[in-house]
Amino acid sequence: MTILNGYQPAHVVRYFEEICAIPHPSHHEQALCAYIRGCAERYGHRYVEDAAGNLMVYLNATPGYEDKAPMLLQAHMDMVSAKEPGSNHNFLTDPIRLHIEDGHYLYADDTTLGADNAVGLVNMLALMEDDTVVHPPMELLFTVCEEDGMEGIRQLDMSTIHSRRMLNMDCGDPDVMCVSCAGFVHYVMRLPVTAAGAAGQAYTLQIDGLAGGHSGLMIGTGRASAVVLMGRVLCELLRKVPCRIVSVDCERTMGIAPHMQAEIVLKPEQESDARKVLEDLLAALREEYANTDPELSLTLEPLGHEADQAMDEASGRRCAELMYLLPYGVMKYDSCDRDVILNSVNTVRVTCENGVVEYEQMIRSPIDAYKWELVDRLRILAELTGASLVVQDSYAGWPFRKDSPLQQLCCQVYNRLTGQELKIEKLNSCAETGEIAGAIPDMDIVALAPWGRGAHTPREHLDLDTLQPFWEFLTALLRAMCEEA
Repeated sequence: MTILNGYQPAHVVRYFEEICAIPHPSHHEQALCAYIRGCAERYGHRYVEDAAGNLMVYLNATPGYEDKAPMLLQAHMDMVSAKEPGSNHNFLTDPIRLHIEDGHYLYADDTTLGADNAVGLVNMLALMEDDTVVHPPMELLFTVCEEDGMEGIRQLDMSTIHSRRMLNMDCGDPDVMCVSCAGFVHYVMRLPVTAAGAAGQAYTLQIDGLAGGHSGLMIGTGRASAVVLMGRVLCELLRKVPCRIVSVDCERTMGIAPHMQAEIVLKPEQESDARKVLEDLLAALREEYANTDPELSLTLEPLGHEADQAMDEASGRRCAELMYLLPYGVMKYDSCDRDVILNSVNTVRVTCENGVVEYEQMIRSPIDAYKWELVDRLRILAELTGASLVVQDSYAGWPFRKDSPLQQLCCQVYNRLTGQELKIEKLNSCAETGEIAGAIPDMDIVALAPWGRGAHTPREHLDLDTLQPFWEFLTALLRAMCEEA
């Protein structure tokens, strides 16, 4: 007996468990791709795999509906590999271990679950197996490396796609249809710093315990970024205690940074003053972020050795001040709908190597002009602080389409099934739909998925009770496509 025994649809949950048994972090999807190829071969479907590792499986229409317009379904094979501190899980070799809370919420043990984007994969695999589903010709696109710059979809030959309507299953909920999403600009600020002799004890200053979360979906919640807090803490510390900064480090994350550390140098007579400053700051921060980040911690620990080199005073001050000044969070809301974010920014990495501090950020917006206007402002900020800004990548968004026949059909099918209205959502997260919309402008796209929360964190979870309603909607939608005049 498996942990998901008894949950429905049986074939959908079976595939979920089988996917969880196959390691598939970004850049390591080969075994999962081989598994999906094997399923295609078992059920007699033609498939094509490209050089990047993307896989397209073609399903013939249900007999009698061969002349209907084809439909594209899409999901990505990779998952984010995040785990709790202290976990010894190896994402390259270990299966995801599952447990259920409250009877229907599926979690992993101390790691990401991978429901992002296994919820899409399992429904596509179930369609490959289930010959009772009435459907038009179908193209099932399984992509790689979505979680790391969407590398897979960007290498896809778009001429292999013949459909002009598409369902993405990487966002939305069973009762929420996503109709647009953000693109991004990814850039790095580089600040040269000068080292000089230092005398004193080396300490690690660490911010931890923040909630973090998806930097698109959760950016408007008010959750703290460890990078912004570290800039604030270091600026306050430098003003009141003339310490020296050796290094700053925030490991790369595509989410809101949940922790960061710095190495500083304190003379023996400075330690008590520094601890008092940090104690007061921690009290203020805990009050400020009591609702969003209740586990916030700020610690100062001796490293057990003296430091003889650190940034000089001017470099350390610029390093801290630029970190504090870096914009974070929502920059612009839709003036007609304050729930819709049109522009946001987040710092995803900070490093200090070879005399240069790097601050890596990502700007999101479905509107190109908003992204580049913010880049211009940040370039000025960089120049004023002695840094430089280098754009490393950019990606188109998926714009909202007012006259969408697919949106209308989805709303009709959902209303017929539930008697309720399907909610509409425009997301600040980036999705592979942007690349497809940019390459195929007449593609009519919607996105829905079973209910999941906590993506990109070890608290990611899936509501198992939404799998059956989503499957019923999906199969009803495909039948409706066959019944269209």
